[in-house]
Formats: sequence, structure tokens, C-alpha cells
Amino acid sequence: MGQGRSLLNGNARKLLLAAVIIGSAAVAQAAGSSDATTQLQEIQAKFGPVLQLEGNAQKEINAIANLLSNDSKLKAIDATKASGEMCMLETVSKHNMVHFNQHPEQTTEDIVYYINPEQFIANGLDVAKLPRHPEKLGEMKPLQWYYYDGSYVEPHQGSQLNKPFVIMSLDVK
Repeated sequence: MGQGRSLLNGNARKLLLAAVIIGSAAVAQAAGSSDATTQLQEIQAKFGPVLQLEGNAQKEINAIANLLSNDSKLKAIDATKASGEMCMLETVSKHNMVHFNQHPEQTTEDIVYYINPEQFIANGLDVAKLPRHPEKLGEMKPLQWYYYDGSYVEPHQGSQLNKPFVIMSLDVK
């Protein structure tokens, strides 16, 4: 996701940030309780990195949030116990996923794409000739396509998937 350029210059950005802080404090004070302050602190703790985004990056994260709405054909899956990653599963075929690592600075497998190999095979690619998908985290070479035959525990997902995928990772941070 590109960060884009801010539409506000440095002084305008500082003024806007000050207004948001003052406004947040006023809202909290007007509520007459510490509940509003606690709620604001929880929002800042949960969404701090998102709140700091500007320009195109802000638009991008909103577009992704809209894709994960209740009526979407994407489902968010928590795979953090297995790999520290959040998964977005396409729910029509349940055969396409993308994982995003919550701590990309700790791995070279920041984003992992899982694609149904059916179209590749239909167009003549012998996916079995691709390197076998590693059975351990951290062993993928970024931008290298791998073949996963579904017969063993896929380390990012933490379970045996029982269906084939072509898989590629990106190292972006």
C-alpha cells in the first residue's frame, strides 16, 4: 500500500491534530465520565497505526475495511497462533487467501498469497514442477512461487489444508 502525499502541509496537519486532540478531550469531558476517556484510549491503542495513515494509504485501508464487511465474500480468519498472521479467505470457492503478518519486521514472509492452481494447470503450467512449499515458517524466498499439494500442515495456516495451492510471499518491511 502506498503512503501517498498528505493534502495538508506540516502546520495545517499540526493544527488539525491539535483540534482532534482538543475535540477528543472536550468530548470526553462533556461525557462527564472516565468511560469516554477509556474508550478513546482503547481506540487509539487498537487503531493507532491506522489513525496515522494519510492520503492514499488511508484510502487503501478504508477500501480493505469495506471489503471485510458482513455482506462481503471475504472472511477474516485469525491465524496468529500458527504464524502471527491474519488471513483473508475468499468464501465463494474457499480456495484463495491472502495472509498479512502482524509483525512484518520480524519475517521475510510479510504477505503470503494462496491461489487456486486450477487456472494455471488449465493453461499448461505443471505446478508440481514448482518448488515444494516449505513446511516451516521463514523458509520461503520472497517472490518465488511454490506448490503446496495439501497433504501436510501448511505452516502459515497451522493446519493441513487438503487442497492444492500455488503460494508466494512478499517481503515489504
